[in-house]
Amino acid sequence: RGLQFGAAVNHTLFDPNEPDYARTLNRHFNAVVAENAMKWAGLHNNREAFAFGFADAIVDTAVKNGQTVRGHTLVWHDSLPPWVYTIQTREELLRAMQDHVTGVVTHFRGRVHIWDVVNEAISDAPGHPLRPSPFLNLIGPDFIDEAFRATHAADPGAKLYYNDYNTDGLNGKSDAVYELVRGMLARGVPIHGVGFQAHLNTDFDVKGAQVQANLQRFRDLGLDVQMTDVQMTEVNVQLRPARPEADELARQAAVYRDLLRTCLNVQCAGFVTWGVTDFNSWRAGGRPLIFDDMYDPKPAFAAVAQELAR
Repeated sequence: RGLQFGAAVNHTLFDPNEPDYARTLNRHFNAVVAENAMKWAGLHNNREAFAFGFADAIVDTAVKNGQTVRGHTLVWHDSLPPWVYTIQTREELLRAMQDHVTGVVTHFRGRVHIWDVVNEAISDAPGHPLRPSPFLNLIGPDFIDEAFRATHAADPGAKLYYNDYNTDGLNGKSDAVYELVRGMLARGVPIHGVGFQAHLNTDFDVKGAQVQANLQRFRDLGLDVQMTDVQMTEVNVQLRPARPEADELARQAAVYRDLLRTCLNVQCAGFVTWGVTDFNSWRAGGRPLIFDDMYDPKPAFAAVAQELAR
């Protein structure tokens, strides 16, 4: 179907006592995202030096297995090293951000072709303004444009994405992201797509939330400028407690199916589950993924496979 079907991966990939992790990842996914290893604190905790070891291992393993790698994430208000908070001036923080972006993207050039450049810059506050962060507070709103320009300069061939949550359907926050991206395109900022995080539960109604209409309007944004790709990222669908398990698993499968169908309907570039198995998920208690704790496929796996085979 021309789709990057990916998963976020963690240290379990290299655990010799857990061979089923790598086996499952390599059999069922053609794209990978480092769950935490490429975040600023993971790569650049020491201001004077980068630490690429773990991220390199993930990328090299993926390339060896013929999997696409999505870089996540260059600029985010979270997972920052302590030294970033000591910076006091706009000029110093802008230079530090540019140096970080340039160092990371240059290092992975030729191996990582897709980047989440800025992550979660829109707040959940009424009106959905930009989220307070060291970058907004010191550099100002143009930190987003500057991050994308630095990434493009470091690797002109890479596809660059803005990524955020609670934006999957038509709502106030997705409206704010739409206006952000539209403004960036009008200013000539090199942005190629938007990632829509889908941290959901079994009550989510894909049609009711108008997910397809939302994704399509972002695709349509780029028609006169450049292709604006969309991806469903960080997908997980939690089971609700105190409900019949069979019903919840069936409902989980339906949400995954409807999300993937919508994604395919708008010819989105990728669909990424945020983890490989329930056991390794950051929301393990909600059993949100398509493989269970024992690497066995769940009804959601069958729903996804059937949708891809249509």
